[in-house]
Amino acid sequence: MKKIIGLLLVLILSGICTYAMDYQDITYGFWAYQDIENLTDNDLIVGYPNNKFEPEKYATRAEYAVSVIKVLNQQNIPIEQMFSFEDIDSSHWAWNYILRAINLDIIKPSDDGYFYPDEPLTRSEIITFLVNILKTEDISKQDAIKALQNSYDDFNDIPDWFKVTAGKAEVLNVIAKEPPRQRYLDYDKYVTRAQLAVFMANLKRAIDGYKFEKVKEETSPKIAEGITIENVLRDGDVVTLPAQTVLPVMVLGQISSDNSVPGEMFQAKFANNIVDYEHHLLFSKDIILIGKILDTTQSKYFLRNGELIFELSAVNNKNFLTRIFGAAECETTIVEANKIKKVIKTVIKGRDFKVKDGQILYVKLFKPIKINIVTGEVLN
Repeated sequence: MKKIIGLLLVLILSGICTYAMDYQDITYGFWAYQDIENLTDNDLIVGYPNNKFEPEKYATRAEYAVSVIKVLNQQNIPIEQMFSFEDIDSSHWAWNYILRAINLDIIKPSDDGYFYPDEPLTRSEIITFLVNILKTEDISKQDAIKALQNSYDDFNDIPDWFKVTAGKAEVLNVIAKEPPRQRYLDYDKYVTRAQLAVFMANLKRAIDGYKFEKVKEETSPKIAEGITIENVLRDGDVVTLPAQTVLPVMVLGQISSDNSVPGEMFQAKFANNIVDYEHHLLFSKDIILIGKILDTTQSKYFLRNGELIFELSAVNNKNFLTRIFGAAECETTIVEANKIKKVIKTVIKGRDFKVKDGQILYVKLFKPIKINIVTGEVLN
């Protein structure tokens, strides 16, 4: 299971072998015609040399191994562990596919030293294999059983040990449903070659859907709750934080306008997630910032306040290096009620600027920052 989750990759379809319309025993109106045609045209399932598909014949364990490896596009992965069996060896037409299927834990050998390549599979066996291939952690036991109850008239005949697995397969929409028994799971019946084709086509669609969701996730802005920066400008996927924007940062250590010196390093983190008005994540509260003091202005009694100028750097929420140039001084802004409000502290001129460990530092940007809200990359 651990291996196969990482193998849900883009299917690279191989050369065309035999066309489904050439099968002498399948007509256009056959219930599984479309899936058999698509799989055959892409060499993901094969017919017989006599130009027949034999859809009602029971599918064998070897045929399943070949088809599932092709659908997963794992024909060329290295075989990490070799096996030997009493009833099959390297001369068998499906030998390399079987070894790969066993290595990927998507078919099980027998405990008696035999593989039984020509034996048929039950529907419960192939459903279990497919559920193990696909990601199912997000499907609860309750939802799985409910889906099974709503879909099958033979629910009470399904053994308890199989109900959750079958329910997950139903939610994932991978079960082959042959008319007129669409509402019967027939868990203990053997899988026909037509059913195998539909099972494999459903697996391919589920994988394609998984890939689509991953692409959608990777190409969409991340949404979060946090401190809202309101005066941002958005142009497509790029958000601009204007100069003078104030960002609340928690200092880990201590810095001071009178005691710190240029080149001094310190650590910090954002006080919370930093988001725009649409809740797109700009900076995550979980990242550690490395600060470097660039310049200091010491306080001078009755004439000026202390000031620090520094840069903050970190690998941000999408693994891009972030650099923020800012300044902090005695007169600053306060974060209240999840919004940045300009509330000026009353201070005595000439006051030293000090921030102790765990205190909030309000960083005023002295130049705009552009952020790609999809990748998290700072574009400046």
